Amino acid sequence: MENLEIIPKLNDRGVLIIKVIGFVDASNITLFDRRMHEAVENGYSKIILDLSELQYINSSALGILLDIHLSANKRKGDLRILNLPRKMQKTFDVLGFNDYFQIFNDEKSAVYSFS
Repeated sequence: MENLEIIPKLNDRGVLIIKVIGFVDASNITLFDRRMHEAVENGYSKIILDLSELQYINSSALGILLDIHLSANKRKGDLRILNLPRKMQKTFDVLGFNDYFQIFNDEKSAVYSFS
């Protein structure tokens, strides 16, 4: 079982920034799914997922990201990606995720993109 830490932080502009640290795999996918869906169910529609310390994410978790993106869109928000690790960029390209997600390299730009 690999470690997973999920740290939510609400900023002063009403944007929820969720930092994901470690590994998202079969051993903790249920936790990841629950925490991500809780964010939307609790009324947050402007969400930034900070992946700067993500080591691994499995295909099931990528499906969850698409689901959260669609759920946030229904609430007139979005899921934005911050600090996509280089090793994941090709996966996003191949899967066409760049068509769904806005990807940022700095938090301020990601936050202000919701304006």
